[in-house]
Amino acid sequence: MKRVLFVDDEPKVLDALRRLLHAMRQQWEMAFLAGGQEALDYLAQHPCDVVVTDMRMPGIDGSQLLRQVRQLYPATVRVVLSGQCDMETVLRSLGPAHQFLTKPCDSEMLKRTVARACQLRDRLADQKVQECVSRVEALPAEPETFALLQAELASSEPSLRRLGELIAFDPACTLLVLQLVNTGFFGTPRRVADPAQAVNLLGVETLRAVTSLEHLFFPLEQQHPQAAVCQEIWEHSRAVAALARKIAQAEGASPAVCCDAFAAGLLHDIGLLAAVWLPADDCSASLPWVLDWTAEEQSQQTTHGDVGAYLIALRGLPDELVDAVAYHHHPGRSESAGFSALTAVHVADALVRQAGFGMQLSDDPVDESYLRRIGLDHRLGQWRQLCLELSQEVLQ
Repeated sequence: MKRVLFVDDEPKVLDALRRLLHAMRQQWEMAFLAGGQEALDYLAQHPCDVVVTDMRMPGIDGSQLLRQVRQLYPATVRVVLSGQCDMETVLRSLGPAHQFLTKPCDSEMLKRTVARACQLRDRLADQKVQECVSRVEALPAEPETFALLQAELASSEPSLRRLGELIAFDPACTLLVLQLVNTGFFGTPRRVADPAQAVNLLGVETLRAVTSLEHLFFPLEQQHPQAAVCQEIWEHSRAVAALARKIAQAEGASPAVCCDAFAAGLLHDIGLLAAVWLPADDCSASLPWVLDWTAEEQSQQTTHGDVGAYLIALRGLPDELVDAVAYHHHPGRSESAGFSALTAVHVADALVRQAGFGMQLSDDPVDESYLRRIGLDHRLGQWRQLCLELSQEVLQ
């Protein structure tokens, strides 16, 4: 049974949570505690899958509590549930918290958030990798994109359209803004996959405040030993995102699915970026493959798709993006019964590699048995033509 800890210094809030979640007592073992120190004492004896805490509490506040949880119990999913939603409070929670909910919180939303967080532990079996990935506060941005974003935000009249274009050019920046919007750090949580829409919802001042936090928004150092590898990942991800969106549009998919295809394409190798970025001694035993997914399969260990899916699911991104990232090499393992963002990303990833532009990890085949299962194998030739057109655009 999953164990969930709720922490709030107001007895009435704890009583309300007990009533709201009474029906879940057969699924979760729950504890309700009145302070940060009590929570740490409890965790020392009862490790939890999820910790949900208020922010403003006497003694050890919510931010301090979650920082200690991250350090001591890194695999635990960390959620803020707070009625104090001023900018300073929210900014302090960024990093230690994976997700943010505001009081009063709809009971169904709270249940969904906690249930999804509990299920995350089952998605990634390797405890060591869970701990490594859960400790990650942010990933580095491409230096050129980082500089352009800073310049735009520093201008007298920043353009939201230009900011959206720049953020949609970088996986780490896209992950950050989608996390902020989908989990409600700045307002009611929304189901958003389009980085440009996320930028519009956040606004210039919020973006300025968030990007001023150096632990969340930073460029990769040019002297980093894996700088060249990261550059390949960025370029490959942009190519896959562009082609995935073209494929979705060619199939007459809805605007929402087209947005999902682009975002999932941009994020599909975020697990590779995380593996490269993590300190070498943290996960080297569990992630020896780093840049060869065929070696992942041969070793039967955690794949970069697993890592990426866990990373973005922790941050509350939509399930369609999580599944596309998780299964982009093996779509047949998904429950997809028709065209989806996963279809577009899988095909785009394989075709971009075969076309000879973007990152070259392997001669990655299209899973034609999967395409036959969903009745779209006859479309592969058209999708190859779209890839050819895209490659010609890139080379011009």
